[in-house]
Amino acid sequence: MQRRLAVARLVQHREPTLLLTGQAVSNLGDGVALVALTLLVLDTTHSASMLAWFAAARMAPMVAFLLVGGAIVDRFSRRALLLVSDGSRFVLTAGLTAVIAANALHYWELIAFALVFGLFDALFMPAYAALTPQIVPTELLPAMNSIRPLSSNLMGSMIGPAIGGVLAAYSTAWAIAIDAATFAVSAGFLLAMRPVAAPERAEATSMLHDVREGLAYVRRTTWFWASLLAVALVNALVLVPQSVLVPYFLRHVLHAPKVEVGLVFTLGGATGALMSLVAGNLRMPRRRIRTMFAVWGVGTLSGLLMGVATHFWEVALFPVVVSASIVVGNVFWESMVQEEVPAEMMGRASSVDWFVSLGLAPVGLVVAGALAGAIGVRAYYVVMTLVCLAPTVLILLSRRVNAVDAGRVGPRAAPAPGPGAAP
Repeated sequence: MQRRLAVARLVQHREPTLLLTGQAVSNLGDGVALVALTLLVLDTTHSASMLAWFAAARMAPMVAFLLVGGAIVDRFSRRALLLVSDGSRFVLTAGLTAVIAANALHYWELIAFALVFGLFDALFMPAYAALTPQIVPTELLPAMNSIRPLSSNLMGSMIGPAIGGVLAAYSTAWAIAIDAATFAVSAGFLLAMRPVAAPERAEATSMLHDVREGLAYVRRTTWFWASLLAVALVNALVLVPQSVLVPYFLRHVLHAPKVEVGLVFTLGGATGALMSLVAGNLRMPRRRIRTMFAVWGVGTLSGLLMGVATHFWEVALFPVVVSASIVVGNVFWESMVQEEVPAEMMGRASSVDWFVSLGLAPVGLVVAGALAGAIGVRAYYVVMTLVCLAPTVLILLSRRVNAVDAGRVGPRAAPAPGPGAAP
C-alpha cells in the first residue's frame, strides 16, 4: 500500500509538483511543434534526407555542448539554469513563429533555429537531472522518475502530437506559437519555486578540470560506460531515426494523411503514459542492469516490425513497443544513477550520460536518411535492428558489467538513503 501511494506522497511536496506541472505544459508544446515542424519540412522538401539533416541540426549542438553544460550545472543553481533555458527557447520559438506567419521562412533558417535551440536543450537536461535529487526525498525518486515520462508521454507524445497534426493542416504558425507560449508558462512555474542554492564545491577548479573529472568518473565506473555505449548505438541507428523515417514512410510510402502522422505519435505516447503508471509502482529489481537491457532489448527488436509493415496499424506498433520499453527501462536507469552517483557529480555524470547515449544520434539521423533513401525504410530497419541487438546481448552476458548488482539480496521499493559512491 505504501508503494502504491508513492506518487500521491510526491505531489504533496510543493517544489517537485511545481517543476512537474511546468514541464507538463512545456511537453504539450513540444509535442505540437514536433509534428508541425516535421510536416513543414516534409511538405517543403519531400525528402527524408533533408528532414534527417534538420533533426540532426538540433541534436548536434546539444550533444557537443552537453559536457560543458554539465560542468556549468555543477557550479550554479540548477533552478536558475532551467529558467535561462526556458526563457531562451521562448524567445527563439516566438521568433520562428513570426517568420512562419510572414511566409518568409527558408530551409536554412530552420537549420539555424535548430542549431541554436539545441544549445539550450543541452543546458536544460543535466540541470533537470541534477535538480531532481535536490528537491525530492530519496524514497520518492522512483515515483518522480515515473511521473516525468508519464507527463512527457501523455502531453508530449499523445495529446501534443494529436493537436499538432490537426493544427498543421491549417496553420503551422499557430502550432509553433503554442509551443512558444508553453515555454513561458514553464518559466512561470520555475519562478514560483523556492530558490535552490548552487552545489557546494570543495575547491575552486577550472571548467575544463570539471569536465575531465566527470569523464574520469564515468570511465572508471564499468556499468555506467558500458551501458552508455550499448545504448548509444541503438539510439543512433534504430530509435532516434524513427522520428524521421516513420513520418516519411507513412507519407511517401503508404501515402497516409497528415492526421495519421500525428496519430502514430499519439499512440506511442498513450502507451508510454500507461507504462509510466505501471513503472511508478515497480520495485527496483535485484539485477538492475540485466532487467533494464532485457526491457530495452524488446524495444530494439520491435524495429523488425518496420521491415514487414504494409498498413498504418503495423507501423504504429513500432513506436508503441519502443515507448513502453523505454519508459520502464529508463525509470530503473535513472533511479539507479541517482542512487549510485555522488550528489556533487550528478550534473557532470548526467551530462556524460546524455552526451554518450545521444552522441552518435546526429550522425545516425543523416545515415538513416541516406540509407533509407537508397535501400528503402523496410530494409534499413531489418539490418540495423539485427546489428544493434549485439551489444544488448553482450551486456546481458557480461559479469563485469553486472558486478554492480552482485551484493544486492532482493528487490527494493526505493533507493537506499542518500547516494553512494559507484563501484
